Amino acid sequence: MDDSRVQLIDKIREVAKQAEDVDRLLKDSIELIDNFSDGYDWTGYYLMKGDILEVGPYVGEETPHTKIELNQGICGAAASQKQTVIVSDVNADPRFLACSITTKSEIVVPLMDGDICLGEIDIDSNQPNFFREDDRIMLEEIAELIVRSLKDLSS
Repeated sequence: MDDSRVQLIDKIREVAKQAEDVDRLLKDSIELIDNFSDGYDWTGYYLMKGDILEVGPYVGEETPHTKIELNQGICGAAASQKQTVIVSDVNADPRFLACSITTKSEIVVPLMDGDICLGEIDIDSNQPNFFREDDRIMLEEIAELIVRSLKDLSS
């Protein structure tokens, strides 16, 4: 993993240590993630509320998809499968729920607490085939940090 990705993880770790509540943790961390790359054009959290994913803090254009059912869209698929989903060409994926006509690729990383999906990090890019293995590795590590912090803040 390159230095810039390691630095982002370190920044998220600091935000997690300093966060006094869940809202601050999510807002500050998603802004850091979004600022990591110009190719991250919509960056946000979806959080599980029962069997529905509800949009949390995000950076980008307003989304019409504030609630997503499990198995619906790429976000619902990632939460149901409990694994990261990378789509290089969203227009070729029948699961894609268009938030923006400019979106070309997407990565969705579940926030897993054991076997329980607490939510996910969702990032859209206006560039096709944008997300790489380094993005997946970095975002999965960030997701683990966020889950640990959510648990700490909830106890």
